Amino acid sequence: MKGWRSRLVAFTFGFKVSLIAVFLYSLIVGLFLPKQHSTNAHAPASAATQHQCSAETYFTSPESVLAALKSEDVTVRRDMFRRLLLRPNVATIYYDYERDREYPERAAEARVRYINLDDDAAPEALLTFVRFEQPVALILKRDECGWQLCAALSAWLRFEDYPYQNWLELPELVKPGTHELLLHESTGDATSYVRKARVLKLLDGALVQVAEFNEEESAPVADYRGADWSDVKQRMTTHYSVVPALAGNVPQLRLETISELIKYDGAAPVYTYWLETDGAWHALARHWRMRPSVRLRQLNAHMSNLIWDEQRQRFVAAQE
Repeated sequence: MKGWRSRLVAFTFGFKVSLIAVFLYSLIVGLFLPKQHSTNAHAPASAATQHQCSAETYFTSPESVLAALKSEDVTVRRDMFRRLLLRPNVATIYYDYERDREYPERAAEARVRYINLDDDAAPEALLTFVRFEQPVALILKRDECGWQLCAALSAWLRFEDYPYQNWLELPELVKPGTHELLLHESTGDATSYVRKARVLKLLDGALVQVAEFNEEESAPVADYRGADWSDVKQRMTTHYSVVPALAGNVPQLRLETISELIKYDGAAPVYTYWLETDGAWHALARHWRMRPSVRLRQLNAHMSNLIWDEQRQRFVAAQE
């Protein structure tokens, strides 16, 4: 009997010691478990970061993009155009889309500039070039992964002079040190012509149009029946100037418009240009609106203002 009691006491003591050991083990492990879970929680994020930084969507430098677009190796050009998802906006029976996809032409008049286009202190890279006689601009931003394309734009320039040196301006319209894009586009036919100016601003990583106005319009005169009707035009031209924010005033675009009656006299001049893609000089007659002209009568002139609206993030007419 006495031996049985001693064994029971020993068993009880051992059981209590075991409980205490289990409790201490659980306490110690519990202190370290949060750190372990935290490490595991970051594992998927690291995988996602590595996926976002893939070489397919990021570039080492803007210069490397430019070099690939101008490369003599067609496979290098093809891969870069594919990664940029650029396709020429050409729709004619003479354009072979399949051939261009496999054997893209080299980019001409290509250059890269570093400018501030948004509120971020780091400059963006602006790449411009001409392809299939159409100007293109690419905007690349840099982050921890490298350079990534955030916007691409082009302009339809009918009857303009290749290589379109002035199709894109970079004025500072809203804030000093930050540039907007002023894009020139034109269209027309044998008797009329219109050139527009579109102002684009980089907002939250996307290009947004914040203003638009007609820079030049030429059209036949209504109800004119003279023998020289094809030479007589009504022309309107608009020039812009920037009114900066001073003394509490908001930035403004001041537009000065003149409308006049003109008559063309003489032939269109001829200009020459060098084409990089074929390595030869070319001669081409300029558009009919570049013919010499004389003013017959000024019709009217007026001023208007476009005011920057910070809330709507665009320029609005002064009366709005």
